[in-house]
Amino acid sequence: MPITPKRIPILLKKFGGNNSEGVYTKIITDENKHEYDELQHYLEGDETPLIVCRFNPSDWTLLTTKRVLSMNSEGLRIMNLAELVYSNIDIPGEIASGAKGWADFSKIILRDVNNKTFTLVLEKRYPFGGFLQVLTSVRGWFPKEK
Repeated sequence: MPITPKRIPILLKKFGGNNSEGVYTKIITDENKHEYDELQHYLEGDETPLIVCRFNPSDWTLLTTKRVLSMNSEGLRIMNLAELVYSNIDIPGEIASGAKGWADFSKIILRDVNNKTFTLVLEKRYPFGGFLQVLTSVRGWFPKEK
């Protein structure tokens, strides 16, 4: 079950709108979606791309109406939003990277209903905060099996 069209504006508001965009992080719109054509083949037919953090063609994170997709040196990782049960700052990873505070944070750890985890590396400051806010909110939009 994807995020419904009715909820997309709510999600984008939680992200922070244009205020949470950065150099690498953008809300995908009709006006700029052509800039992300190389990511289109990762989408399923009924999936809409919403927010992207693209450092380069082989290091990016994409939030869609159904999933979080993340590509980096470890390869492509995918998590269905309906299965997301945990999203939070990767404090051990941030400490290991030398982060001193919120402005230095860039890592979010995700866990699904099967206890599969992976870490997203995002653009620091407002884009990071916007992604964290969205992922934390989305967790409550899908009922989970006990």
